Formats: sequence, structure tokens, C-alpha cells
Amino acid sequence: MKDIQFECSPITVRSVRDNVLTIREGLVLIAEVDDVHVGYCLARVGLRAGDPVFMQVVAVAPAAQRRGIGRALLASAAEREPLRDIALATQDDNAAARAMNERFAEAIGGSIHRVNLDTFRPRDLGIQRGLGYRAWVIQRSGAG
Repeated sequence: MKDIQFECSPITVRSVRDNVLTIREGLVLIAEVDDVHVGYCLARVGLRAGDPVFMQVVAVAPAAQRRGIGRALLASAAEREPLRDIALATQDDNAAARAMNERFAEAIGGSIHRVNLDTFRPRDLGIQRGLGYRAWVIQRSGAG
């Protein structure tokens, strides 16, 4: 995972130990093109039945962006829990991520809504407070 974290700056490159814990605790999907890692997604399913799937990180290497890889990673993670809503956070200045999330919500027949950041724990969203994040929920028909 370290190789793709390095490619997807400004994603923090984590230690092998931290990556092993991440893999143990959640869902990690890695996208490849021609046997080269080009993106990844970290997701965590909420513990309670009504909890959403938390999309914690979706990152694509700059050379592979604008090819649908981020949306494909989101879709693949969401398919694993089709009856749950999806929660995620984006930074205010990341218009590309917000646009991708809106297109993704539409593609799966859901609707995206901004929610209070305190709705979810920062750990579940995979964020740190004070860095300009906004929380969102994609409501899926038949979910939750």
C-alpha cells in the first residue's frame, strides 16, 4: 500500500505496521492498470445494522485521474453492503472529490446530503478535525 500512498499525494504515507492495522480493521481496495497500482479506497462498515459504510479514503494517482477509477473504487466498496447508506467527508477546497461523489450518488440511484460533522466520529470518517472537512451521506433507496 505504501507505493500507492506515495503516488497519491497529499495522502499520508503510513508505516507498514499502520497499513497492516488498516487492512485488518476495514476494507481496502486497490485499483491497477497494466499491473501498476493507480488508486485505492479504504472503507469501514459501521458496527450497528443501521450504520453506513464509511468511505474513508479514495485516492487516485495523478497520472490516472479523470478515467473513472475513483468512482469505480467507490462502487466496488459500496456493492459489498448494498443496503447501507454511505458516509464520507470531503475538504471544502476539493471540488473534484465533491463532484465525483455527486456523480457517484446519481449513478447508484442515491441522493447526497450534507450532514453535521458531529453526526459521525472522525475515526469512522477517517479524518482529523480542524482541517476543513464537511460530512456527507449518500442515501440509497432500500438502505438503512
